[in-house]
Amino acid sequence: MNLRLGIYEVFSRIVPGGLYIVAVAQFLFILGIVDLDPEIINNLSLAASIGLVVVAYILGGAFDIFSLAFFRLFKKRGFSNRILAEFKTDHADRWRIDFSDGDLPILFAYIRTKNLELAGELDRHNAVSIMLRNVSLGLLLMAVNSLIRFLMYRDPVSVFISGSMLVLSLLMIRESIKFRGFFYKGVYETILAYRVDLETAIRPVRHAMRRSKTEKINE
Repeated sequence: MNLRLGIYEVFSRIVPGGLYIVAVAQFLFILGIVDLDPEIINNLSLAASIGLVVVAYILGGAFDIFSLAFFRLFKKRGFSNRILAEFKTDHADRWRIDFSDGDLPILFAYIRTKNLELAGELDRHNAVSIMLRNVSLGLLLMAVNSLIRFLMYRDPVSVFISGSMLVLSLLMIRESIKFRGFFYKGVYETILAYRVDLETAIRPVRHAMRRSKTEKINE
């Protein structure tokens, strides 16, 4: 497994999967089904730790479909099209851009054929967006758990914890949307960069001045 794939898997699956494990354990603890002993957690063997990582990866993938539905509740309709429209407006004075937001997978595939490392850097924004939306859902589940604890035990601290988790969840989903926008814009900018002719777009100033003086003399 190469480094780029490893980073993607950690960001988009293992990190949020770990949070889902915490949320599930918290729920079982509130119901009195399990007892969370700090000593057991601190003395986990290597095999048990690897097992938890595998479980986190599986949970991160299994819950991703729910996090995507949660993400779409906050992402405004036409978000990707709006990002592309802003990009076209910013470069309308020099470039005619005919592709649509639906062409994004093809454009990204083209970048992968040209520069796999650059594609990995762009994909990192997407991986972070996936991670953050899953973290947001995990925090929401923990907020619900704290609310359940309050209803069962009338613990006022649980209300504060629930509110804090809810606020953090909303902040995370907002950041997730922002990083998804970074991914879209990065793909569009890279495609445009492949079309730029540096020989005509960037010229030495002194050379241009010298040529201008020569033209005046010839006149």
